Amino acid sequence: MTLYVSKSSIKGFNETNLRLNDPSCLVTTNGSHIIASVSLNSCGTQVEETLDELIFKNKMTSFDQLQDVITREHQFEIQFICKFPKKSRLSASFEAQKSDYLFTEIPFGNFSYLFQFYDSSAFTKVINPNTYPVKVKLKNMIYMGISVQSSLSNIRLFVESCRATPHDNPNDPIYYDIITNGCTKDKTTKVYSGSLKEFRFGLQAFSFIGNYDQVYISCTVLLCGAGDNKTRCAQGCTDSYNRRKRSMISDTQRHFISQGPLRLAGNSSGCPGFSLNRVIAVALLWPLLWLLEL
Repeated sequence: MTLYVSKSSIKGFNETNLRLNDPSCLVTTNGSHIIASVSLNSCGTQVEETLDELIFKNKMTSFDQLQDVITREHQFEIQFICKFPKKSRLSASFEAQKSDYLFTEIPFGNFSYLFQFYDSSAFTKVINPNTYPVKVKLKNMIYMGISVQSSLSNIRLFVESCRATPHDNPNDPIYYDIITNGCTKDKTTKVYSGSLKEFRFGLQAFSFIGNYDQVYISCTVLLCGAGDNKTRCAQGCTDSYNRRKRSMISDTQRHFISQGPLRLAGNSSGCPGFSLNRVIAVALLWPLLWLLEL
């Protein structure tokens, strides 16, 4: 499929700062138009299935640096698609809210982690899970809280790492580090005070560059004995190469928890001075027979 965009309709952008879903796939030009040409199984083209159609999607997106993974600026972007009719059907389900994470370890007994989104830095009102995915706007603050529920009073929660991914998969090859080895990596991240059994933090909303409309947050957490200066919790932010061996008595195992998704709220203004009505886009479709031969 091929997309043609008149250069006169996107002043300020050219083929050197536009790309497709796969960052390695750039665009070309014929002088008067920007051209994006891809097959249905290359350059990050994604496929969706409805009751009646197979839909192939890709997106032309602006970037400042080719290696960038996220952005907090409104981008120029045009999605282009090819649709093919079909007869088969697809059904899917979606679980909006993650349940509590339950664990049992000696000598900590039974305990659980709860990961929630909040509506403000006061951390008094939890966003209703029934409203997930949580809609956010670029650069607005997102507030999150992780807490542990345990019958023990002399314990401390430690969040060792957090990262964002565009899919509900902590091993997604596309990710953005927020906290690493107890150290904040994102410059907008702020940690708020709380009890020893909770961790509160916030950061400015962003989106992944490319055809990704959701963000999941995953964190690695553990519990320690409060007041023990030999625990991982007591070390706090530390170089990964200077970690001490885990105390079998005062530290739990590291546990993975996640929450999401966050979804970028629609922005009617889009890119300043840009109107989709002024874009002339033509999708050239190969015959369906060619598709079936893939």
